[in-house]
Amino acid sequence: MVGPPPESWAIEPDLARTFDIAPGLWSFRLPLPWPSITHVNAYAIEHEDGIVLVDCGSAGDASHRGAIVAALGLAGFTIEDVRVLVGTHTHSDHVGLAAWVIERSGAEFWMHPDTGHFYDGTREPERIAAARERRSRREGVPERVLEFYADVREETDGVLGAVAPDRPLAGGVKIESKLGDWEVIETPGHCPTHVCLVQRDRRLIILGDLVASAFSPWFDYGYSADPVAEYLSSLDTIEALGPFSLALPGHGRPIENLPEAIALHRRGVAERLEQTLAAIAAGPTGAYELTYRVFGDLDDQAGVWKMTEIFGYLKHLRLAGKVTRDEDMDGTFSYRLAG
Repeated sequence: MVGPPPESWAIEPDLARTFDIAPGLWSFRLPLPWPSITHVNAYAIEHEDGIVLVDCGSAGDASHRGAIVAALGLAGFTIEDVRVLVGTHTHSDHVGLAAWVIERSGAEFWMHPDTGHFYDGTREPERIAAARERRSRREGVPERVLEFYADVREETDGVLGAVAPDRPLAGGVKIESKLGDWEVIETPGHCPTHVCLVQRDRRLIILGDLVASAFSPWFDYGYSADPVAEYLSSLDTIEALGPFSLALPGHGRPIENLPEAIALHRRGVAERLEQTLAAIAAGPTGAYELTYRVFGDLDDQAGVWKMTEIFGYLKHLRLAGKVTRDEDMDGTFSYRLAG
């Protein structure tokens, strides 16, 4: 349940920024049109005869192409220098421009193959919109805002197409670069396709959207058994690989103290689970009402995003035996504390 798109997909390409992270490694700050998500980070790694580009930003408007071109130019590169395009995960802000980058550069596209959680909406928008509307009704979403909860335009407009990877990424795959090999580590939870990239010799990690400086979670719902448990397990996986000299997130600044950031995210998940339990204790109801009990006043777009997050907590708590879901006579769901 992704939610409605921004009012306009257009951005200002001149806001793109490039930062030297290390010799042969650059960070690109690419502007985004979302009110609460102002940018996404892409990374360029020097390759034998060009670069490996990790993520490439959103689509939805031609101005996004200008942003990635501007960022590459500030590092002394062009789109044609991309030899390998790597997607850390299948979300619009990370691989929206993949089709255009590949067309312009001839690059190979490497990404996890399980893309249904996002590309189902790209390929079959009517089916996914109908499914979202049905589930939203069952969770108590009012008729007046139902269209926001059924929206699939991020999947249809935010990417140029459902581009299948030339090389499916799985744990242990190595991506060559002049900085040495980057090892693929599967880290599901944020979405089923998520991977991180680790350069062991230099103690560097590209995090995608696993961890950032601030706790602002997203769990794709409906394509794995327990996204929250997967996410917590992925935090354990990354922590066990440390220490790292520098961690490079998909949003925000580089992280120098990754264990501290991981602890922040573990606490954040634990607090949200307790808040969800407290909201249920106030009286059985559906996920829509629980979302507003936990988060307070939200605009329509944020309401969709936060209800998706609540879905993750509810599934986790049900599997833990702490919460029960009942189906009322009219087909709507309500959640109550078990026992």
